[in-house]
Amino acid sequence: MDKKRVLLVDGSEDFAEAVAEVLREEFQVQICHEGREALQLLETYRPHVMVLDLVLPGNDGLNLLELASQRESSPAVLVATRVCSDNATNTCQRLGAACAMQKPWELGAFKRQVKDLASSLPGMTGARDLRGELTNLLLRLHMPTKLRGYHCCRMAVQELLLDPDQSITKDLYPQVAEMGGWTAAQVERSIRTAIQAAWERRDDALWGQLFPRDPDGLVHRPTNGEFLSRLAEYLRHPEGTLGKEEQK
Repeated sequence: MDKKRVLLVDGSEDFAEAVAEVLREEFQVQICHEGREALQLLETYRPHVMVLDLVLPGNDGLNLLELASQRESSPAVLVATRVCSDNATNTCQRLGAACAMQKPWELGAFKRQVKDLASSLPGMTGARDLRGELTNLLLRLHMPTKLRGYHCCRMAVQELLLDPDQSITKDLYPQVAEMGGWTAAQVERSIRTAIQAAWERRDDALWGQLFPRDPDGLVHRPTNGEFLSRLAEYLRHPEGTLGKEEQK
């Protein structure tokens, strides 16, 4: 099978080359250092994934991100930012980014994120757009996208899809923390806050289809682990309860 193409757009030659070395075993990698060249490569190289530094000479990263998302066949974009705030993340996602990571990052976590983006691309043999399905599910559960916990949930569920047997506290929280430039404690609190916000805005019928009811027919607010594990389970088996009941 042909390797997926990754375009690294970063103003630092040393940094870009170090990152490329991590990826070349599994991906075709092209490097460029400024926005105008990146725009040309979007047409000629046609990357599946673009890793984009927001600080670029010749064309700022946000403008390049917006232009890339307007193409008929746009790559999945991982934004590299030195300040990974909720506001910055929301802006990047509004302009079409799939996710954002704070520089400098741990290279193992970075490689996992690129692999996750590549594996969720439409058009792969037998592949589904799990990232899109997950985003849609969180929106239907009324989880506010402005919260950091929303982005932590997306990352955490995607990691659970890759390894469902990992420990939530010992493995999953630290992995998400590495991806976003947070601490594991911040990830845990952010996810808990986001679940609470979604719970307060919930559609009881929808939540009742996803989460078990007690003998009185009530659905209790799930814990972080229950919420993340159930979403991952549903995405692995979309033919389950939720889909069937909504068709009735």
